[in-house]
Amino acid sequence: MTKLVAVLVLLFAMLGYAQAETFDVCGTVTAVQGGSFTWNNPYSVQVRITPAPGTTWFLGVSYVVVPGNNGQVTINVPSNAGVGTYDISVTYNTIVGGNPCGGNAANPKIVVVVS
Repeated sequence: MTKLVAVLVLLFAMLGYAQAETFDVCGTVTAVQGGSFTWNNPYSVQVRITPAPGTTWFLGVSYVVVPGNNGQVTINVPSNAGVGTYDISVTYNTIVGGNPCGGNAANPKIVVVVS
């Protein structure tokens, strides 16, 4: 019985990983507590994603770098992440920075929902 439970847990973990949705770095991400999502960067250079100025987020790091040329990074959302909307800031990961999402683009965010 224990082996069956272990196999089922592994299967569900693999299915959950395979079903991680992919989102553009300048779009709004909808993520489930305890789930994951993938950021895709269509730009030719790396981008750095941080909490928007004056805000915090649920990740245990101060920023995430996503490689350029359709590079991707998968983010695991902690099961205890607070439900709500987290405004984020996306900048080119270069010396001069810059906003790839444009000044008038919709403000990118992560929306965490109940699993």
